[in-house]
Amino acid sequence: MIRVGLTGGIAAGKSTVAARLARNGARVIDYDRLSHEVIAPGGPGVGPVLERFGADCGDGHGGVDRSALAARVFGGATADRDRKDLDDLIHPLVYDLAAKAERPWLEGSEVVVHEVPLLTEVRSAIPFHFDKILLVEAPSQVRIARMVNQRHMSQSQAVERIGSQTNSSARRAQADLLLDGSQPIEQMFESVDRIYKELKSLAQGSSHSN
Repeated sequence: MIRVGLTGGIAAGKSTVAARLARNGARVIDYDRLSHEVIAPGGPGVGPVLERFGADCGDGHGGVDRSALAARVFGGATADRDRKDLDDLIHPLVYDLAAKAERPWLEGSEVVVHEVPLLTEVRSAIPFHFDKILLVEAPSQVRIARMVNQRHMSQSQAVERIGSQTNSSARRAQADLLLDGSQPIEQMFESVDRIYKELKSLAQGSSHSN
């Protein structure tokens, strides 16, 4: 097995790349999905999050209202501290789920992709070694347009989300592989397919050497 970290700024095209990798045969662990799972009804993060941020962030069904929570941690004078506190509560629970998810593939020749939106920010704390980091990047204006048109954010909300993340140069400094998320979709798929073949070859070589 080789473990690949897939990351990039918000709305850069990570999900499209992850879906293509999965279609090619990669095992994709989606950290966004896991973070939703831990604050869904019955999830291990519900109690701690509501204790820290208040019962008004509950969804009325035993889970956390993600919209209410996002409004809290992406706005206001204490947003930076609130985001850090939220990360400290949620991230360890997500890492536990990710470790369980990849366990069946540890001894094989699988390409296991951890899709981690904020990998640059959490790299020092994440309990995994990545054999390769694949970065998907796109210009800020492209990402803002996607957030406005596809995610129905306001222009100011989109700019705020981008501003809350590590800048592009910091992400590029950690990347082994770079993919342009603004290129036409067919060209992007060709690039992803080529990268997957290289990763699969590395995984098979790693498996044979064990």
